[in-house]
Amino acid sequence: MLKISPLFSGSKGNCTLIQSDNTNILLDVGLGYRAILKALESRALTPNNIDAIVITHEHSDHIGALQHWAQHFSTNIYIPSPIAHELGLRIAYAPAEVVEVNGSFTVGNVSIDVYECSHDAKCCLGYRFTSGDSRFACVTDTGCVKCELVQFLAPCSAIMLESNHDEDMLMKGDYSYPLKRRILSNYGHLSNAQATDILSQLVGSRVKNVILAHLSEKNNTRELAFNSAVSMYASRGLTEGKDVNVYVADQYENGITICID
Repeated sequence: MLKISPLFSGSKGNCTLIQSDNTNILLDVGLGYRAILKALESRALTPNNIDAIVITHEHSDHIGALQHWAQHFSTNIYIPSPIAHELGLRIAYAPAEVVEVNGSFTVGNVSIDVYECSHDAKCCLGYRFTSGDSRFACVTDTGCVKCELVQFLAPCSAIMLESNHDEDMLMKGDYSYPLKRRILSNYGHLSNAQATDILSQLVGSRVKNVILAHLSEKNNTRELAFNSAVSMYASRGLTEGKDVNVYVADQYENGITICID
């Protein structure tokens, strides 16, 4: 069994709680340290209950609370190998232990596989979590749709997938041209249309629960992201809430919890 709770998701900070029967994992610790503690407390957890922190990449919206956390708790922190030394220096002499990620690894009774994202970071990984027959994958901060990504997600019954922006909103918005170009590039972020393309390729797979994540506050809306996915499913004869469940993660208020057996 796996239980998935996106605590925060967006350009200001990201953190997802992944739980098995006896293991608690935080995927990224973006946003503020106190906000994360409060979110854990609302789920009857403390930092001492967390068995591991798994980091996707070094951008601040994914590691904002890392240094503060590491100074207070001896949690094992799993960091992609190319950035492990850099981030390790930030938490040197802290009780937390840095574990380099070079491939698949295990935390408690959860085995974890990796996917190399296409993003303008030194290294950015997506992760797939498996406990028994339950599988969940999270891939955000990647700029292009690849068949390898579809294959990585297909064995999962639940996925968290980036649906960062609506292209029309982005192009008509007040971002600078270089920033717009960066977001739209193969090393930027997935649009609603790209996310929907991936989901369409996953029709017929095990994926029955979809969390759309990492939405831009300025260049997207929950309705646009949700409707894009649901319209695609409807065109394939699938009904949201019956054949597939679609959720939209929020920057601050996430009451979403998905349990998969």
